[in-house]
Amino acid sequence: MNLRTASLAAVFLLPLQAGAQPVPVGSFPAKIVPEQATTLPLERGTVSDLADASRRLKRGDVVARVNVEKTEREREEMELQISKEKLAKRDELRKLESQRSKLHFYLNSLSDEERKFAKDMGGEDMQPSKEALADIEERISLLQREMDRMPQRKREEFERAHESMTVKMPYDGRLQYNITLPEDREKPFEYTASGSQPFATVCDDSAFYITINLNQTELTQLPPEQFSAEVALPDGKKLCGTFHHRRVEHNGSTDMLVYFFRLQPQDHETAYTMLGGNAKAAITFETGEDVRIESKAKLLNRPEAAESENWEELVQRMFPDYNIVLIAERDIVLRAKNAK
Repeated sequence: MNLRTASLAAVFLLPLQAGAQPVPVGSFPAKIVPEQATTLPLERGTVSDLADASRRLKRGDVVARVNVEKTEREREEMELQISKEKLAKRDELRKLESQRSKLHFYLNSLSDEERKFAKDMGGEDMQPSKEALADIEERISLLQREMDRMPQRKREEFERAHESMTVKMPYDGRLQYNITLPEDREKPFEYTASGSQPFATVCDDSAFYITINLNQTELTQLPPEQFSAEVALPDGKKLCGTFHHRRVEHNGSTDMLVYFFRLQPQDHETAYTMLGGNAKAAITFETGEDVRIESKAKLLNRPEAAESENWEELVQRMFPDYNIVLIAERDIVLRAKNAK
C-alpha cells in the first residue's frame, strides 16, 4: 500500500518552513516519580510515637518506635551491667596497683641484703623484677583504658542491636504509611505484619519527574536535551517537564532507557498526588535552527506519495538534498545533507 492510500485521522497542513520549531513526537506511557523513594520496614511488636504524615518531615525525624517499654527495661539492665563491670574492674585495678607498689618498693627501696628476706613482692605468678614491674604497668594502663571505653562501647552495641526498633526519616520529604492505622494514633497498637511488608514509604519531594521509556532508535539517537514532556490533567492544566537526565533501568530481563523530565516547583503538590499511577505524556522535540519541517498531511497530497511505499522513499523523491532527522506525530523534520 502506498502513502497516498494511508488513512488520515486529521488533515493538518503546515507550510514549508525553516528554523527552530517544537514538533510533537507522540504520546507515551509515563509515570510521575520523586527524586528518590524508600520503603521503611518495622519489627513486629507494640508501636508508638507515630509521626504526623500530613506534614513534611526532616531527616532524622522519628517515624515510629516499637516495643518502647521493653527497650527501656533492657536499657536499664544494660546500665546495671555497666555498673557491675566497673566495680569488678576497679577491684582488679586496685589489686594491680597494690602489686605495683610492692614491686616498686622491692626494686627501689630495699638493699640487696633486704631483698633476700622479702617475699611475696610480685604475686604468686610473678617474680620481682623490672620486667614484672613493666608488665604490671602495662596491664594497669590497658585496664584503665578499658574502664574508660567500656560504657560507651556497650551503649553503642545496645543502640545498634535496637536500631530497628526506631524508624527514622532517611532524608527530608513526605511520609505515607502502608498499613491501616488505628483511629487513636496517640495510643500504642500491636503491629503483626510480616517483615517483608513495608511499614511506610518515604519520598524525597525536592524534585519530581515525568519518566518515559524511550527505546526507539530514531529517538534515542537525537539530542535528549531537545525533548520535553507534558502530562495533561483533568482540569485542563498540564504538567510540563524539561529533560534532566536519562539512564538504563532493569525490568526483569529487559533493559529500558528511561528519560527523566523535571517538573517545576509549583507543580510538586500536584505531582505528589499522582505518584504510583500511570499517565500519558506528550513528547515534543525542539528542532533547532538548521532544519525544515514538512507536514505529513501536506506530503500525502503530493503526486509523489502515490509512488512511494514509505516516508523515507517519499522524502528522497521530493527532497533529495535532505536527510530525515525525525518522523514525528504530524510532521517530518529534515536537515540538508551538506549541513554541518
